[in-house]
Amino acid sequence: METLVIQINNNKAYKLLADLEDLNILKVIKRSANQPLSLSEKYAGKLSPATTNALQDYVKQSREEWNSNAI
Repeated sequence: METLVIQINNNKAYKLLADLEDLNILKVIKRSANQPLSLSEKYAGKLSPATTNALQDYVKQSREEWNSNAI
């Protein structure tokens, strides 16, 4: 699934989008044009799976070390 930003040039497009949403073809997510993307949206898919796994392992290890030192 991919999220796209579109510009509406004609009010008839709103009805078409609503019809597509009713058919479960797409989901309309309202956002103003000047609203920035969240960090997770902005950087989604930017890391390779190997890098992501390595980072997750590092975070897990860090949390375990933190918890073992806190006791």
